[in-house]
Amino acid sequence: MKIRLVLLFLWSISAVYAQKTDYKTAIKSLQGITAKDYSESPTISIQNEEVVINKQCIGTKISETYTKILNEQGKQQTSQLYFGYDSDYDTVEVVLVEVIKADGTVNKINTQEVLKKVSQSAFGGFSNIYTETGWILTGNIPNLEVGDIVHEISKDITHKTYMENNYFDRISIENYSTIYKSFYQLTTPKDLKMNVIHINKKEGLAKFEEKTEADKNIYTCTFDYIPQIIYEPGMDDNDFFSYYIMLTTVDSWEYISKWYYGLVKDHLKTDEAIKNKVAEIIKDAKTDEEKMSKLFYWVAQKVRYLGVDKEKNRPGLEPHDVTYTFKTRGGVCRDKAALLVSMLREAGVSSDVILISAGMQLNHKAPVMRFNHAIAIAYDEKGEPLHIFDPTNETSKDYLPQYEEDNTYLIAREKGADLKIIPVSPASKNNTNINIGLKIDDKNNAKGSIKIAYSGLADTYIRGSLMRKSPNKRKEMLQNTVSAIHPSAVITDFSISDPENKDENIVMEASFDIPGYIDADDNHVFVPYEASKLSLSFIYNWEMQVFNLSERNYPFKIDNTFSVDINEKVNFAKPVSQVSVPKTIDLDYKGFKLIGTSNLSDDKKELNAKISFSSSRIHFKKEEYKDLKNKLSQLEQLEKLYIIGETPKTINLKNKEK
Repeated sequence: MKIRLVLLFLWSISAVYAQKTDYKTAIKSLQGITAKDYSESPTISIQNEEVVINKQCIGTKISETYTKILNEQGKQQTSQLYFGYDSDYDTVEVVLVEVIKADGTVNKINTQEVLKKVSQSAFGGFSNIYTETGWILTGNIPNLEVGDIVHEISKDITHKTYMENNYFDRISIENYSTIYKSFYQLTTPKDLKMNVIHINKKEGLAKFEEKTEADKNIYTCTFDYIPQIIYEPGMDDNDFFSYYIMLTTVDSWEYISKWYYGLVKDHLKTDEAIKNKVAEIIKDAKTDEEKMSKLFYWVAQKVRYLGVDKEKNRPGLEPHDVTYTFKTRGGVCRDKAALLVSMLREAGVSSDVILISAGMQLNHKAPVMRFNHAIAIAYDEKGEPLHIFDPTNETSKDYLPQYEEDNTYLIAREKGADLKIIPVSPASKNNTNINIGLKIDDKNNAKGSIKIAYSGLADTYIRGSLMRKSPNKRKEMLQNTVSAIHPSAVITDFSISDPENKDENIVMEASFDIPGYIDADDNHVFVPYEASKLSLSFIYNWEMQVFNLSERNYPFKIDNTFSVDINEKVNFAKPVSQVSVPKTIDLDYKGFKLIGTSNLSDDKKELNAKISFSSSRIHFKKEEYKDLKNKLSQLEQLEKLYIIGETPKTINLKNKEK
C-alpha cells in the first residue's frame, strides 16, 4: 500500500474509535483512494449500521453505506440496487440514494421512479424456506462512472420477529468485499439478555464494546480495513475460518427445538382421507423399512413442490395443516415434511420434522434460527435416528440426497434437541462402477461393451440429468463416454435405465465397434489401458476440479465422498505369451486411495485389469493443497498408458495399416 494511503489510514483512525463515520469524513477518506491502492477490489466502502430494539425485540435498523467504484466490474455491481424485506415481518424504507462525483457534484436519485417492487422468487429465492411475502426493491443507478461514490441510507422497521421476543444478528468482520471502515451498534433494554459469541476470533482485527447507559445496553463493534476474502472455486465455507460475531437472545438449541415443535405440532393432525391413503400405500409392506420407503416416495412424487396460500402465524416457517397439503397435493419443504411425518406416524413409525441448514453448517456455540430448509427424520425401535428424508427432492433415489450431508440439523421435539451434523456417507456409497469388455480380432479391430452402474450421489446426479434430456440427448451423452475410450468408437446398441424408476439404480450399457483399435508388430500388441481412465467417470471429473488452481489461500472442500471402480476385460485374437500391465500409482494419502490389479487367464487369451479410486475426505486445510495436488497429478499419467502383450514369433499379427 502506498505511503500516502498509510498516512490517510492513520489520520482516519485518529478520531474516537467507536464512533460511526460521518458524511464529511467518509467522502474525504474515499476520495483519497485510487484503484491502484486496492488493485484486487472492484469497490471499497464505509458502512454504518445502527439497530435499536425493545424488550419484544421489535425495532429499527438504519443502514448507511458509502461505496467508491474502483473499476468497471465495480461499476456494474454498484449500479444495481437491492433492498430486501418480508412484508409479514418487516418493512424497508429507502431514505436516500445519491452519487457523489469526482468533482464533488452530488446527484440525488429519485428512488420512487427507479425502484420497483419484485418478488424474491423472481431472483430464484433467497432461501429454501419459501415465503410469498418476500420482496426486493430493485433498480439501476444511471450514468455511473469509475471514481463515483454511491451513498445509500435505508431503514428497516421490524413489526414481527421470526421467533417471538427473540433477536439474532451477525457481524461479519472478514468479508468478500473491501470495507475501509465499519461501525455497528445495537441498543437494547437493560433487562434484555444478549449472548455475544465470537467465532474464529482473531485478536486485533476488531474492537467490540459492551456498556450500560441508564436503562439501555449498548453493543458496539468497529473495525478498519481488513484484507478481503478473495473467492476461490472450491473454497470451504468461510464460516469455518473467517472472524464473525453472532448476537442472539437464545441460550440453547433446545429452546429453538421446542419452539419449532410447538409451531408444527398442531398442523400434524390427520383425517380419515390421510389414514385411508396410508393404509392403501403400505398394505403390502411387511416391515417398517418397506412402510417408510413407500410413504417417502409417495409424498416425494405425488405432492408437488409449490407455494400455496400463506400461513397465518409464522409465515415462511410453519407448515400448513397436513390435511390441506394432502388435499391440494401441493406444498413447499415444510408442508411436504409435515405430511410425511404425519403419514409415517399413522403407519406406526416414530418421526419428527427437522430443520436443516442446507449448504452450510451453523456454529454449535451460537443458537440462532437461521435454518433454510425443513425435512423429516424417523427413528428405530429404540428411539434412535434411523433415516433422514427430504421429500422435496423428486429425482433422488435415496431418502436424503448426499449433497445435503455435512450440514447441521435440529429436530423439532417437545423435550428439545441439540444441534447435530448429518454424517458424510462412506465413499463406497457414492460409487460409479464401470465394466469395459473388448474383443480384438486378427485385424486389430475391437468389438466393445461398456456397462456403467451408478449409486448414491452419482445416481442422484445422473438421474436428474437424464430426466431433463430427450432420448436422443441421452444416447449422445453415452456416445461421449464411449468416445472417451476411443474417438473412432461407434455405438451399435445401447440401453439406459428409466430415471423415473426409483426401485433400481441407474445403469447405462452400450455395444460399440472400434476399427484399428490396437497397434501391433511381429512380436507385440499395444492395447490402451482403459481401466486407468478415471475421467470416464463424470463424478471424478466434477469433484477433482478442486485441484485445478495452482495454489490456494483458503481451506477448500470436495463436495462429497465418492469412489470409482473400472474393470477391463480384454480378449486377444490369439494367445499372448506374456502381458506387461503398467504399474499403477501407489496412492493412499490423506483420504485418497488408488489400487490396481491385473491377471492373465491360463489360456493366455484374456486379460482382466481393475483400477479402484476413492476419496473419503471432504474438508482440507490450505496447507495441504500443494502436496495433495502434486500427489494427485500423477493420476493424469494413467490416461496415456498401454498394456503390452508379447506374442510368439511364429504368430504374425498384422499391423494396423494392413
